[in-house]
Amino acid sequence: MIEFESVTRSFGGTRAVDEVTLAVERGTICALVGTSGSGKSTLLRLVNRLLDPDGGRIRLDGVDIAGIAPVELRRRMGYVIQSVGLFPHWTVERNVATVPLLLGWPAARIAARVAELLDLVGLAPDVHARRYPDELSGGQQQRVGVARALAADPELLLMDEPFGAVDPPTRRSLQDSLAAIQKRTGTTIIIVTHDVEEAIRLGGTLAVLEHGRLVQTGTPAAVLAHPANEQVARFFGGPLLGLHLLQALNVGNRANFTDPSQVGGEPIDADASLETALARMIAEGTSRLPVVNPANGRRGVLELAELVGL
Repeated sequence: MIEFESVTRSFGGTRAVDEVTLAVERGTICALVGTSGSGKSTLLRLVNRLLDPDGGRIRLDGVDIAGIAPVELRRRMGYVIQSVGLFPHWTVERNVATVPLLLGWPAARIAARVAELLDLVGLAPDVHARRYPDELSGGQQQRVGVARALAADPELLLMDEPFGAVDPPTRRSLQDSLAAIQKRTGTTIIIVTHDVEEAIRLGGTLAVLEHGRLVQTGTPAAVLAHPANEQVARFFGGPLLGLHLLQALNVGNRANFTDPSQVGGEPIDADASLETALARMIAEGTSRLPVVNPANGRRGVLELAELVGL
């Protein structure tokens, strides 16, 4: 859906984005990751023309965005930032309705869309629609920001460190909500994050940047199993990289579904991460867990030795 072709952008003689070529497939989440100053946010802002490249091309559905008026382009995209940017003097429902109002939607359609989106992000419309931003928690404000970005059913959602300012439990809840929303809507998402766990949990594809250059792309499991260089390995935890790999692999990747033996206890979902399985083993003092595949009902067993790849 989005193609970067040899894209560059410089500031004061320094290349913040350096010859980046990358394709983001429709209906996926691509996480742009890297240390501070690696060019993540700059690359994202080139997509909605908050910045223009010095060289190269960016295509949306095969069309060079340089030929699309910035206002028209931005109305096709949602944009969520860390500071949320809600209008403080507007109610939640008015904030969410910002783009539909600009597009001239009928009032009834806007009201229905606002209610639908507040439900989608986990905010009851009858409780929150008439509130003002300063009456909400930080996590609730971020949910409103996501709802506003999705209001006009954008083709693409751009997110720049969207959950960086909230506490860890709220951040995890917001990540779960975003993953569920993406699965339900099929929206293509590009998210900038420096948080390794967030990138692994959300990213169907990771794009790792160093000093403006794209050094590796792939699924979280592929990148963690085979980091391109020492800097990538260090970014993903260095000696702890193996623990992060457990976040990227599912129980179903390691479980034995042909094992006829019976294991007591509540079965773990085959879609759960190996990290979750290891945590359960430690908590329950066991080296074996029963497994169930929710898609077909098949049952199996996960052994500790299989979990760690022995």
